[in-house]
Amino acid sequence: MDERQDPTPAPDETTTTGDDQAEAPPTEEPSAQELQNLLEQERARAAEYLEQAQRARAELINFRRRTEQEVQEIRKHASENLIARLLPVLDDFNRAVESVPAEHRDDPWIQGILLIERKLWSILEAEGVRPIEAVGKPFDPALHEAVTVEEGAESADTVVQEFQRGYLLHDRVLRPAIVKVGQATSGDGRAPTDA
Repeated sequence: MDERQDPTPAPDETTTTGDDQAEAPPTEEPSAQELQNLLEQERARAAEYLEQAQRARAELINFRRRTEQEVQEIRKHASENLIARLLPVLDDFNRAVESVPAEHRDDPWIQGILLIERKLWSILEAEGVRPIEAVGKPFDPALHEAVTVEEGAESADTVVQEFQRGYLLHDRVLRPAIVKVGQATSGDGRAPTDA
């Protein structure tokens, strides 16, 4: 038997349920006022989205700028640890040069040491290192570390002697200068006391 069944029902054999028999309500065309209200709502929503997008763009620009500044700051101070470790070598060079007798300053090996010191200084200066000026300058606790006070100095709170040179790396103190600070005496010859 070769019976083929037609999957489509005959026109009079439609299967319907109660839900299918309910007709869709007739669609009403929205009035002009309703359309105007919808348009205004959509314009307000579009303006809000535009404001959010502009705010997000501004935040992204600010984030990029901050990140770039932080990267530049990191690059600027990346060599800080190495330079701080080289400062004792620079101190030794300074002490060695200061201890050379005047009659030996023209010796070739002394001139070689001075040349090495100048090369070291040129490298450090290129990295942003500079010495802190101390002697004769007003005492600044951000730049100087006072280890002793000299009473009867000509001017109060002035650095009168430097024990160890301090250094700056760009705008940051790499090592404070270790100094002696002068303290003026009062008219009766005694040092002023803090009340």
